Amino acid sequence: MQKIMFICTGNICRSAMAHGLMEKLVKDKNKNIEVYSCGIFADDGDRATFNAIEAISEYDVDLKNHRATNIRNSKIKDMDIILC
Repeated sequence: MQKIMFICTGNICRSAMAHGLMEKLVKDKNKNIEVYSCGIFADDGDRATFNAIEAISEYDVDLKNHRATNIRNSKIKDMDIILC
């Protein structure tokens, strides 16, 4: 199984939206890919921003349950593709 990770600063906006959208695409296309995201200065457990939740909802992606992960607590060493 291929593993993809998106990285930004806080993992509450850009990488969170990319993660959510990629998960939707993977599910819609029935691909065998795991999707992750993290932030280099993220506070573990932070929620996605209101603006991120609203913006990505236009693509039928729900980020209300997203929780930020700091890069130090991520599975970065297990990733096949890392996008920053």
